[in-house]
Amino acid sequence: MDNLLEELEPAGFAADQKEEIELGKQKGLRTEIYEDPDIPAIQMYQIRLALEQGLPIEKYDIKKYDWFQTEEIRKGLQQKLPVEKYADPEIPYDVMRQIRLGLKKNIDLSPFKSFPSGILKELRRALTSKVKIISYIKAGYSEEQLEQIRIALEHGFSLDPYLDRIYRGDSLREIREGVESGVDVSLYTNPNYSWQQMREIRLGLENRLNVEIYRNPLFGWREMREIRLGLEAGLPADVYADLMFTAREMQKRKQELLERKYLKSEYRADFHAGQTGGLIVALTDDEMEASLLFRDKNKKWSRIEILSMLREKGIVCGILENELERIADRLPDTDRVVIARGLKAIDGKEGHYEFFFRTELDRTPKKLPDGTPDYQSIQWFETVKQGQKLAVYHPGEKGKDGRSVTGKIQKAISGTEQALISGTGFSLLSDGNTYIAGMDGVITLRDNRIEIKELLELPEVSRKMDPIKFKGSVLIHGNVDSGAKIRASGDIVVEGNVEAAELHADGDILLKKGCNATLGRGKIYAGGNITGSFFAEVNIQAKKDVNSSYCLNCDIESENWIRVTGGKGALTGGKAYGAFGIEADTIGNNTGISALVMTGVQADFYTYLKELEKNIERITRELIILNTAYSDFQQKYPPEVRNTNKMYLKVENAIYTKELEKKDFEQHKLLLEEEEKTYANSSIVVHGILHEGTVLDIGGTRIKTKIDMNNVTLKKSRGIIISKSN
Repeated sequence: MDNLLEELEPAGFAADQKEEIELGKQKGLRTEIYEDPDIPAIQMYQIRLALEQGLPIEKYDIKKYDWFQTEEIRKGLQQKLPVEKYADPEIPYDVMRQIRLGLKKNIDLSPFKSFPSGILKELRRALTSKVKIISYIKAGYSEEQLEQIRIALEHGFSLDPYLDRIYRGDSLREIREGVESGVDVSLYTNPNYSWQQMREIRLGLENRLNVEIYRNPLFGWREMREIRLGLEAGLPADVYADLMFTAREMQKRKQELLERKYLKSEYRADFHAGQTGGLIVALTDDEMEASLLFRDKNKKWSRIEILSMLREKGIVCGILENELERIADRLPDTDRVVIARGLKAIDGKEGHYEFFFRTELDRTPKKLPDGTPDYQSIQWFETVKQGQKLAVYHPGEKGKDGRSVTGKIQKAISGTEQALISGTGFSLLSDGNTYIAGMDGVITLRDNRIEIKELLELPEVSRKMDPIKFKGSVLIHGNVDSGAKIRASGDIVVEGNVEAAELHADGDILLKKGCNATLGRGKIYAGGNITGSFFAEVNIQAKKDVNSSYCLNCDIESENWIRVTGGKGALTGGKAYGAFGIEADTIGNNTGISALVMTGVQADFYTYLKELEKNIERITRELIILNTAYSDFQQKYPPEVRNTNKMYLKVENAIYTKELEKKDFEQHKLLLEEEEKTYANSSIVVHGILHEGTVLDIGGTRIKTKIDMNNVTLKKSRGIIISKSN
């Protein structure tokens, strides 16, 4: 077939090939390397890029590779990787890619080059996170299954008790998420369930529902969903949990029950009435009350006559005996008598948690008389001991059904249940309601998730101590000397003074007495907030806010706000960048120590944005070349020829892949543009004095103040920085 194509292919270069050769010549490249009609234009493009980047692409017999393989070789050379590990025409490009990505992380996957690319991707991810999945690969699990096995191992548990190759990756995901949330996954580890049915049962278990109502595999997942949603809303969903109903019918019945729950009938004056002689039996619309209306006040009615008439009208429940005795055999003394009242349904109480630790800590410092924040007063940690009772769940109570005067049952709404608490560091007792700490440590509760992390308490950290690396939070009661290094996966709190040390926390950092690094240069990084009474000569980087009362000659970077406030809060000297804004009592000082204060989008943001635009432009160029080749194939060859040709199929696959890649870049660009809009409102707020000589940079526009300014807010508007009084 390929020979047939060669015979049909016209001699010479196609237009897009000529364009690549011409572009190369214009840039003074050695185009003879790719001046060959047998090399597709898209591959010429990759070779040209390599030559432009000064890469030794000529070392490889490029004609033996396709353009995707050539791209992987080019990227490997560009990243200065040992390309020889995967530069083999027999290795598919997607396998090449996984080997290249592994080499970037110092992981050599070349011994496993016979694996499919999807399997290789999961192996690469597993080796990156230091978990072992080779045995599962050898057992024949698919890429999707391996992904769930890997994630479980990364989260500290094994799926081995539930593994069966009959389960698709989606089903294993539902099992994994169930194990993580602590539910009894044995209730749905059944090959007869689809993964969607498993999901509905898992969600029900996580919300403490009686899943037995809908656990029948004969229910489709949509039907299961309607029953689950009804149970979550506290509805008597068992009244429609019937195989005879479709999901749509279930939804309709659920809506009717919801309307009764949230739009309960009130007493209305209009009646359904039945009249016998001068006596009328009236019934309210909701059938919860019946009355006798006397139209002939000169006639007496006996007990038997009244009861007979009530029964005739279907009123059999809730008859008020006292009223019946009062009016029987007597002339009526009123026009209307309520003779029967139904029993209203009593809805159940909702389930709730009772916690035995402080679930919220106020980490806002108290104010001293002069307005300065008192960081010493902050209570940062809530600690628990192993075996301590953390919480007890009080299940929702079932409601009590009511009954109308006509005997109709009014179903009560059961109290809704709360979802199981998720998290780490604790266990749920066999009663299913009591939570116990599994370790000593620091506890937090956020969004129905408890996290207990280890707490390392030290009296002090001296320069003689080895670097501290701790999985959890660190509390230091004394000082931290210059040269000390502390790294924590949780928070770091120092109650004493900090000198020129290096602190790195994935969570927050609190320095109650601040950091004076004038003897060296301190470094403080936090994945959350950084708070301290003062900072001097420190490099500070925070993913969230930086809060202090005084900063001198510091290099500060915050992805949110920098706030230097509290009576005498001063930002003096150094450089400060707060992405969303900077608030200070004073910036600069009257002795000439100025500061560079920046907020909003900065130059590197635009550099990155331009890089994205270049990538979009590059892929657009590649797609033009690929679509040209694709059209040529379609025009020149009949379907029975082209649809079995490897080159045609590769072009088709390449177009699909490149379009996805372009879409990803475009979506990322949109996110950056949204972020730019958010930064557009960034500001610098000064409550006291903004001293002369301070350099301000807002959104890339920079000025130097020429006079002192008092109590002002500065923003960027139409390309210039404007100020207004607070």
